[in-house]
Amino acid sequence: MSDNSRRPILYRGEQYSSPILKGGKRTLPEPKISYEEARDLLIKDIQSTSNELRNVPAQMRMPNEAIVCLRMQPEFSAKSYYPSSLFSAFDDIDGMQEIGSRLWRPKQENKGDENIESKPGKLLFVRTTEEALVTLQKKLNSAEDLLSKSFMKDVRKLSGIDLLRNEEQVLGFHKEWQAGRIEAVLHPFALDSEQVFFHFVQLLQKNGIDPNSLKYKQYDGGVTFVSIDGDRKLLDILQGYNPLRMVHPLSIRDLPSLIRGTVSLGIPKAPIFSSRPSTILGVLDGGIEPTSDHLKNYVEAIDAVPDEALAAGIEHGTQVSSAALFGPLNHYNNNETLPEPKVFVRNFRVLSSKNIRDRELYETIDAIEGLVPKNPDIKVYNLSIGPRGPILDDVISRFTFALDLLSAQHNILFCTAVGNDGLQTGYDRIQSPSDMVNGLAIGAYTIIGNDKVRAPYSCIGPGREGNKLKPDLLGFGGCDRNPIQLLSTTAGHKSYTSGTSFASPIVASVAARLIDKSNSAIDSTVARALLVHSTAEKTEKKHCFEMGHGTLPDNINDIAVCPQMSYTLIYQGEIDPGKYGEYQIPWPKDLTQGTVNFRWTLAVLTGVDPQSPDDYTSSTIEIAFYPNSKIYGFTKAGQSPKYLNVELKADEVAQLEMDGWKRSAYPKTASKSSGFQTEHDLRADLKWDSVDTRAISKRASGINYPVFHLHAINRAGARTMSNKVKFALVLTVDAPKAKMDIYSKVRNEYSALVPIKIDLQVDVTASAKV
Repeated sequence: MSDNSRRPILYRGEQYSSPILKGGKRTLPEPKISYEEARDLLIKDIQSTSNELRNVPAQMRMPNEAIVCLRMQPEFSAKSYYPSSLFSAFDDIDGMQEIGSRLWRPKQENKGDENIESKPGKLLFVRTTEEALVTLQKKLNSAEDLLSKSFMKDVRKLSGIDLLRNEEQVLGFHKEWQAGRIEAVLHPFALDSEQVFFHFVQLLQKNGIDPNSLKYKQYDGGVTFVSIDGDRKLLDILQGYNPLRMVHPLSIRDLPSLIRGTVSLGIPKAPIFSSRPSTILGVLDGGIEPTSDHLKNYVEAIDAVPDEALAAGIEHGTQVSSAALFGPLNHYNNNETLPEPKVFVRNFRVLSSKNIRDRELYETIDAIEGLVPKNPDIKVYNLSIGPRGPILDDVISRFTFALDLLSAQHNILFCTAVGNDGLQTGYDRIQSPSDMVNGLAIGAYTIIGNDKVRAPYSCIGPGREGNKLKPDLLGFGGCDRNPIQLLSTTAGHKSYTSGTSFASPIVASVAARLIDKSNSAIDSTVARALLVHSTAEKTEKKHCFEMGHGTLPDNINDIAVCPQMSYTLIYQGEIDPGKYGEYQIPWPKDLTQGTVNFRWTLAVLTGVDPQSPDDYTSSTIEIAFYPNSKIYGFTKAGQSPKYLNVELKADEVAQLEMDGWKRSAYPKTASKSSGFQTEHDLRADLKWDSVDTRAISKRASGINYPVFHLHAINRAGARTMSNKVKFALVLTVDAPKAKMDIYSKVRNEYSALVPIKIDLQVDVTASAKV
C-alpha cells in the first residue's frame, strides 16, 4: 500500500477562523391570545392555586415557600420565549424564581372523545410565596399603561399556573411493582433551604421509615437526591408532597446475570513484560483478581469503597479489565503468547458486598466523585455498571448528572455500557448513566456469518433530550452463538461470555490511546467526536437506535488516517455565548470535477442542569455550511429572490443594487433555514444535542471558498451558564473523482495545518469472527 493512501489526519483547522457579526434581532411571532384574555385566565389560576396551597397540610409543604408550575403554551417553549419578566420583577429570595423545568403534555379531545396527546409544552417549576402570588395578582390587575410590553407578552405565552399533578410526580413504576428501592428528588429552596431535607425526613419517620436507611446527596444550589426503601403505600403518601419534584424506582444491574456463558480450561500465555504502558485507563467496577499472571504487570488495583468485595464483582471487573487490555481473546490459540497491552489499567473497586444492596449506588457515586479529582493523569474512564431500568425522559438520575458534571469540570471522557435488557420489550431503552451527554454510550454488536449486527441483549436508544442519538457506537460484545472470550478469575481458564460490559472497555481503551498518543492534539471532546465520526457505517447509513452511529472500526488505525482522495481535519476551540465564528474549509481552487462529499461531526462539552430534564444541556453550537461563500441572495419587494456569485457577476450585482435590490448579509447556506421553528421542530432537528453528525454532497464545480459558521448559545434561564462553549469539529472531505492529490494540495495551500502522527500499534482487531 502506498504512503499516499493512509496519511495522518490533520488538526489546527481553527487557525483559519475569524469572528463574525450577525446583526439584527428577529421579531418573534405574537401569541394568539390577547393580554386581557390571558390575564383573566392567569388571575383565576392564581386564586385557585393559592386556595389549594392554603389547604395543603403543614407536613406536606414547607413553612415559607411553595413550588408552583407555570405551564407554557406548546408553541412558546423555545429559548427565545423564556418569560424572564415574570421573575425579574420580584426579589430573588421572597419573590418568584424559576428553579427547573420539564416538558408537559396537554390533553385534547379528538372526535372519538378519547384523550390524545398534543405537542409538548414547557413546564417551569417556580419557587414562590403566598405573598409573591398576591403581588403578581395585583400587578395583573394594574392598568396596562403601567406595565411593560415584555411583561404583557410573557403573560400571553402562558397556558396556566397550578400545582404538580400526582401522575407527574410518580414516574416509571410498572403495575407489578410492589416494593423496592426508590429515588426521590427534592426541589431547591431559598428561605427554607436549611430545613427541606429534614422536613422530608420527618414525613418519612411519621410513616415508619427509618432515617438511617436513607442515602442522600444535596448539590449546591440544586436539587437533593434521596434514596429510600419503599412500597406502594409510601408512594401514596408522597403524592402531593409539595417539595417533591419526582420519585422513580431503582435497581442495580445484576452482576451474576452479566456473566453469562461458560468457563473452560486453556488460555493464551501471559505477555512477556518489558515496560508499563504510558497510557492509563481508569476502570470503575467490582474489583479484580490481583494474582493473575496476565494482569499483574498491567493493572493497579485500588479499593475505592470499604467493605468486602463481591466474588461476582471481582469476576466482572477482571473480565472488563481483560477486554480493555487485550480485547477479545477469540483471535488467539492457547499456545500463543499475548502481545503486551497498549494501556495500563487503574482498576478502582467501587462495588462492595454492602453497596450492591443499595440499588441507587450512592456510595459508588460518592467514590467516583472523590477519586476523579485525585487522578488527573487519567483522561478516560470505563464504567460497565449502573442502575438497572430504562431511562425516563422526565428524570435525571444522580449517576448521570454526577458523571456529566465531572466530565465538564475535569475534561475527561466516560465510556459507559448501555445495559443488557435489549430483549425486554418495553424495558429495552438505554440505562443510566449511559444517557450522559458528555460521554460515550457503548452498545454491543456480534458477528453472525459475515455481518455485524446488534447483539440482541444490547439496549437501544433514544437517549435523553440533549443527546438523543444513543447509543453512540458499538463495540464487539459477543452473543450466545459467538461469545467474547476473556480472562477468568479461575487460573488457567477462559470465560466465554457476552455483554455491553465488555464492549465498552474496548472502545474506552482506544479513546485513551488516542488522547495519550496525540501529543495534546486530542482531548476528551475531540476523542468523542473522532470516535463517532470514524464509525464503520459512515455516509452509507444514518444513526439508528439499535446500531448507533456504527461500529468501532476493525482496524482502529483507520481512525487516525486519511484514505486516498480525501482529508480529515479537526477544529477545536471555545466560543463566547451569543458569538459567531467563521471557519474555513480547506479547498483546492483547481478542484472542479466530480461530486464531493462533506461529512462532519460536532461535539460540545456542555454544562448540565439536573433540574430541567427537557433543557438538560445548558449550551450548544449551531453550525451552518456554506459551500460557496461568494453566492449571495438578493431581494426586492414584489420580486422573486435571486442568487448571484458576487465575484463572477460583479456588474450584474452592481446593477441590481442600483435598482433597489438588497443583498443578504450572509452567503446562501446549504444548511436548514434558521427561520421560525417551534421548539418541537428544533428538538427534532437535535439543536441542543451535544453531538451532531451531518453529511452533504455537492458538485465540485459549485464549490468556492466553502466555510462553516458556528454560533454558540446558552439557554435562557440556565443555572449552569458557560463563559465559553467548548467544541470539537471533525470534517472529512472526500473527492473520489478528483484528478489530483487533494491531501497534498490542502497541506501545501494551508500551511498552518499539522498532521497528527498517532501509531495505535494494533496487534489485534476490535472484533471477533465466528
